[in-house]
Amino acid sequence: IPTLLLLAATISAQPRRDWNKPFPPHKVIGNVYYVGTQSLATFLVTTSAGNILINTDYERNVPTIRASVEKLGFKFTDIKIILGSHAHGDHMEGDAVVKQLTGAQVVTVRVVERKREDAIRALNDRMAAVRPVASATPA
Repeated sequence: IPTLLLLAATISAQPRRDWNKPFPPHKVIGNVYYVGTQSLATFLVTTSAGNILINTDYERNVPTIRASVEKLGFKFTDIKIILGSHAHGDHMEGDAVVKQLTGAQVVTVRVVERKREDAIRALNDRMAAVRPVASATPA
């Protein structure tokens, strides 16, 4: 069993080859573009205030992401926000490199979730303040 555990750990630690394989960048919908690799999703959201890059993947994928952004006709330096979906290397390891290349602000989804939670809490507080209306049931 120890040998199997070591083998499993070694296999899972090796990067999947398709994680590094380029994938054609393309428009997904509206102002959202796919700029990731074959297996690691990275999205560019374009706005008039600057662009948002969702997930930077591994550091080794940053050149591929940059090439995809530029192939679509956008400037990599127009990225103003780097949004990480969650703190795994395959989603956010490249954040520091992209920040260095673009000067973008790094934001995590947790910040967005916190704002959403605050809004839900405020709505629940308002709903608790409303008195229930007696239902009219036929006698």
